[in-house]
Amino acid sequence: MQDTFLSKTPNTTDDTIETSLRTISQNILVFVFGLLPLFFLPIAVIPFDYLKTLFVIVGILLSVIFFSLTVLRSGKISFGAPLALGGLWLCAIVATVSSLLSGDMRDSFFGNDFGIHTALFVIILALVATMAPLIRLGKTAIMRLYVLLVGAAFLLGLFHIVRIVFGSQVLSFGLFNTTIASPLGGWNDLGLFFGLTILLSLVALEQLPLTKWGKAFFSVVVAIALVMLAVVNFFAVWIVLGLVSLMVLMYTLTKDRFAEKTLTIEGKQSTVSMQSVVISVCVFITSVVFVVGGGAVGGYISKITNISYVEVRPSLEATSDIARNVYSQNALLGIGPNKFIDAWRLYKDPSINQTVFWSTDFQGGSGYITTFFVTTGVLGAVSMILFFGLFIFAGFRMLFNSVHTDRFWYFIGSSSFVAALYLWGMTLVYIPSTVILLLAALFTGIAFTAYGALVPSRLFTLSIAVNKRAGFVLVGVVMVVIVSASGALYFVGQQYASVYTYGSAITQLQKGSDIKKAEADIVSAYTTTKNDFYALQLASFELAKINAYAGAAELTTEQQQDLQSSIATAIQAANIAVSSDDTDPLTWSTRASIYSILAGVSVEGAGDLAKEGFVNARKFDPQNPLYPLLQAQLSSRINDLPATRSFVEEAIKLKPNYTEALVFLTQIDIAEGKTEAALATTRAIVSLDPNNPARYYQLGVLESIAANDKESILAFERAVQLDTNYANARYQLARLYAKNGDVQKAVEHLKVVLALNEGNQEIAKMISELESGTAPTAVFSPVNQVQEPQKVTADNDAVTTTENPETSLISPVNVVANEPDVVTEETQAQ
Repeated sequence: MQDTFLSKTPNTTDDTIETSLRTISQNILVFVFGLLPLFFLPIAVIPFDYLKTLFVIVGILLSVIFFSLTVLRSGKISFGAPLALGGLWLCAIVATVSSLLSGDMRDSFFGNDFGIHTALFVIILALVATMAPLIRLGKTAIMRLYVLLVGAAFLLGLFHIVRIVFGSQVLSFGLFNTTIASPLGGWNDLGLFFGLTILLSLVALEQLPLTKWGKAFFSVVVAIALVMLAVVNFFAVWIVLGLVSLMVLMYTLTKDRFAEKTLTIEGKQSTVSMQSVVISVCVFITSVVFVVGGGAVGGYISKITNISYVEVRPSLEATSDIARNVYSQNALLGIGPNKFIDAWRLYKDPSINQTVFWSTDFQGGSGYITTFFVTTGVLGAVSMILFFGLFIFAGFRMLFNSVHTDRFWYFIGSSSFVAALYLWGMTLVYIPSTVILLLAALFTGIAFTAYGALVPSRLFTLSIAVNKRAGFVLVGVVMVVIVSASGALYFVGQQYASVYTYGSAITQLQKGSDIKKAEADIVSAYTTTKNDFYALQLASFELAKINAYAGAAELTTEQQQDLQSSIATAIQAANIAVSSDDTDPLTWSTRASIYSILAGVSVEGAGDLAKEGFVNARKFDPQNPLYPLLQAQLSSRINDLPATRSFVEEAIKLKPNYTEALVFLTQIDIAEGKTEAALATTRAIVSLDPNNPARYYQLGVLESIAANDKESILAFERAVQLDTNYANARYQLARLYAKNGDVQKAVEHLKVVLALNEGNQEIAKMISELESGTAPTAVFSPVNQVQEPQKVTADNDAVTTTENPETSLISPVNVVANEPDVVTEETQAQ
């Protein structure tokens, strides 16, 4: 059976055409995945992970086409794999059915850019795992792939070490503008990849008959990987490396005692490799140091490298709470793939609003697998558990119950199984990026291929020579596959064109150049793929233009025409977005905000449509205090002060430290002439809630309006003590100190505000004027506000923060030593 699986038949060997086609198919797969960690295009307008997914899709489709031609040439096809592959395809089927019944099939199946939580991506994972056994990837091709991956790790390590030492401007290629930006993907994904590299190196050093140069190369790669892991400081990776390195060390030291007949690939008696022992000991000791003292050691390295990176995500407890609520509504198939964000908005714990993560919409839970459990329900959970169980069973059977007639295949089997198990295991506690998940599927497929070589198993064979009727069916199926793959290539090209057009349009809008063309490009992108996300973004941009015009004192005839055009475009785009996805609160709130502005100028029916939109937005995001605040703004525009106060108080009830709502409430009190009553109420609230900096800020504003400068300063100072990065409190302190002649203190606070609002020319001008002894030309007002520093930044699944989470519902991925005082360049860029 092994000969049937690995060796070519005489006819195949003699047929150079079939051999060439099969080699091309295999080399495409090796080339694509070998270069995947390094692959990028210098195109800033295209999402990074999307390009990598596209690269793999195109590679797989081309490989399938050439393999199909091989089948046509040979007239037969053979395939064999363990049941675990069926378990993975079962996951893909469940995800597909769940997406079709989710109520928003396009977002659930495709997403905006083939995201990792979509049903399509699960299908891609299953297809990647199928490719290696399908095209019968040989030992030479697999070893070539290993060399490419280890080489990619070597180059990635050098790339990042050079940038850490010499600065992020080196080797930036116009894309990697911060030290933590990587061709691989996310910063923590880099840690996962270097962990994978160390695992493969340990197995290679133990099992392969390496030359002196080969051993030296793997030793250097391990050293570079350890350095980069120390910088990333991913706790879970250190745990795995510590355990695996200890197991390898124990095996290396005892194998000659318990495995007397173990032979190397060369067929000689296995001996203990001193280099393997040394490397395993180094990896183990380093892992223990970072597991035991990760916070202190990591903090020291962070200071040396000037890299402070803290990624967070919902804890297992928070994810379980979301799952319980989702299962109460649809236990069988969940809420649908790629819709965890919807579940988070609906069911997140209200206490999240008391943290900096109150407005963060997490796209995934504590891990990729736990997110899959939430989005695909009980059927998804059962299918994933079945896959894991079958895969582990197949792996152990391959390693411990097989007849090792080919030690080279045994190395491939053991290394691929360890690699796949490591990567899949990490998906339980983390949400990796595209590259890591695709590599997990690839190593799974390689493990299946090695399983076929090491474990006697049955191959399914369909041949024209044996069964003419089945042969005709085979030819028909192959033709359908070729045509379908070619059609899929066209579809992928169409998707790429749409994403590129949209990305270029957004870049034009950000630069303010050729706005009309940018708007037309967004419309073109939507027409190509009917993606409601494009319509929503167009409506949001037009809403910003309408707001800008609404704040102008007087408009020219041309501006009035542009305003009318923007209103019409915004309404049309918002209506498209709502009709395409009526479960997204952003689509409802965007449309409602447009009508809210129109209601302020007494457009008939606008007020009712705005109210309807905000009500629906709150329905799908009930814990978000932004929507009652927007309702308050609408009520204010139509002069309904009682409703305005009621909505503002609802917002404050949802988030007691909501600065914008507290300032709005203060403005209402001033407008109603209730400053003294508001002061008394606020003082009482502050005494009951003495650790709420936003309440002290509100008190400071009220005291300032009442001309109580001394009390106002004390209130703002207390707000700054509670939150040193409270930009608005420092801004108000600067105003009061400047007013009372203490220029030095005013400048000190404004410099901190400028650091928190980098590039704010107005603040810079104030500082310059105060330092030169002239009065600031800018109007200082108690209710004026500046931009608060961004403490939380979301980039798809990667949510980073500048401070430690203050709740058990949000867990940091990286080990944190000290809470940063200000936003660093690297963290802010995330």
